[in-house]
Amino acid sequence: MDQEALTMLDRRHTLARLKPHARNALVPALLDGLPHTMQDIETKALVLRTFLTEGVPGIVCRPTRACGEGQGQLGFSFPLRRNEERVRSSLIVEPDQIASFISPYEVMERALRRFPPPHAALRLVAGIATRFDIRLGLIGSAALAAVTGLPYVRPQSDLDLLVDADHGGDVQAFHRTVQGVGQAIGVKIDTEIEFFGSRGVKLAEFCSGRETILAKTITGVELIDIVDLQNRPKGRGPHGALRAALPGANSTPPATETIQNQWSE
Repeated sequence: MDQEALTMLDRRHTLARLKPHARNALVPALLDGLPHTMQDIETKALVLRTFLTEGVPGIVCRPTRACGEGQGQLGFSFPLRRNEERVRSSLIVEPDQIASFISPYEVMERALRRFPPPHAALRLVAGIATRFDIRLGLIGSAALAAVTGLPYVRPQSDLDLLVDADHGGDVQAFHRTVQGVGQAIGVKIDTEIEFFGSRGVKLAEFCSGRETILAKTITGVELIDIVDLQNRPKGRGPHGALRAALPGANSTPPATETIQNQWSE
């Protein structure tokens, strides 16, 4: 597991379950990581109870503090709000503190087995993914709801998705269809496409026709030439359909992004 943890702690959006002894040991760091506006006794008590009794997993995210060799950072999101703001914290973990990992694609499989599903639009979007041969992962609040059964999702909640670029499929058609469906039913659908298991790009930007796009990694952000994405060796799965669906290059400058939240709600 330690070797797996070393690898998986570099995979954004992956959920990590802590070992029981580690969960207890990490309580002080969890409470210290709460925002200053959520350091009141009542909020801390609710966070502590949820953390210790509900098995809330952490979300692998970009470290915002120094990590030692082999360490990683987990973000924790709770089914609690203060003044409409989600209660969140983060902490540094050692590989031997992790019991198991759940990829976004495994989370999607679990979510689709739930009845009712954790988000009202989930089955509809999953059907569109099947139609266009897209391997779809689930992230954000619906992912946490799928794994924990806790009330993370509200009627107005966004649906956050991850597309596996290595799998192939008609990404452009999927993007157009999902955006149209989201507008029709009044649900914001936020999708990221993942390359090589290490770089995430907003699907809307990937499909925009820009020559250079912004990619998030476990260490920060980088600008990547879209042609470079086509030419790099791929890990698994068919790639012809994805290559055919890649948008044409043009001279539009890359979009900029303010990084506020490293990990999904």
